[in-house]
Amino acid sequence: MDISDTVQTKHFRITTRSVAFLCLAYVGATAVLAPATFFAMLTEYTLKKYSLAIPVFALLGMVCVAVSSRPRSPLTFIVEKLRGRGKGALVVVGIFVLCAAAFSTLKHVTPLYVPFFADPFLVWLDAKIHGGDPWRVAHAVFPQQLEPGLFVLYGPVWFAQMVGMVLVAAFTNDSNSRARYFLSLLLVAVILGSVLRVIGSSAGPIFFDRMGDGNRFADLIPTLASSPSGGAMIATSDYLYSSYALDRTVFGTGIAAMPSLHVAVALLNALFLSRSGRIVRYWGWFYFSAIMLGSVYFGWHYAVDGYVAIAATLWIWKYCGHRTDVPS
Repeated sequence: MDISDTVQTKHFRITTRSVAFLCLAYVGATAVLAPATFFAMLTEYTLKKYSLAIPVFALLGMVCVAVSSRPRSPLTFIVEKLRGRGKGALVVVGIFVLCAAAFSTLKHVTPLYVPFFADPFLVWLDAKIHGGDPWRVAHAVFPQQLEPGLFVLYGPVWFAQMVGMVLVAAFTNDSNSRARYFLSLLLVAVILGSVLRVIGSSAGPIFFDRMGDGNRFADLIPTLASSPSGGAMIATSDYLYSSYALDRTVFGTGIAAMPSLHVAVALLNALFLSRSGRIVRYWGWFYFSAIMLGSVYFGWHYAVDGYVAIAATLWIWKYCGHRTDVPS
């Protein structure tokens, strides 16, 4: 999103300036739709949460990369990187914070206009494909001793990897890759986070009983409550349900199952890292796999939520690759 970078395709000219404009249009439309919620989300939560995290992550990441790539002169590496990409990265961070507030706003207000209606169908489809509820299969095959690690990856690490990947893309010198990533991220937010979410409006297994859809997942909550990690996930679901029921804006607000944005963003990051070194590439795909498993294991999503997210994200990544002239 550095406003000076441009890319050319056979069909039309895409610039990082254009991606920035689209992001700001997304933010503006959200602010018009729900002004009070958006400005509360931006000022009371998003700015406060990201204003400290982003500089810290940027500094730590820059130091680690500098030491590993240029151990004899890491400070010179950092200065060169800041001179080359500092201003552009600052623009990226500013737009990302605005978009994060817009995304959370839409996630919070969408159920006010489109009630959750697709859960019974998704439960039926999940059972039809897998011969039963996938969360039971996940708990049967995944070692409970590893559950704390899965919890850390799905919870605390999620925020760090999301912010970290935005910073990695912001500081990369390859303008084509940068444009492809941020255009893909925007389309994931719009297509999956708004369009497909409305088409398949659902709350997910962990909220199924509370939404009045029956007791199909009556065993899920006691199963999760039997471990500290699962108990923490239940506490988070209580926090989100309270925000939904009281129409109260809080950080991370919003309930949405179909499709899984956790899975979509983890896959997008894995695709972006696929052109990096072996260790980084393996980490990207390992983390994506852990998020897909965790989304079902902890009851946040139906398995089909992840499948739809995977298919849509792969299409978006390929499409944006064509438009930014980066090989798939």
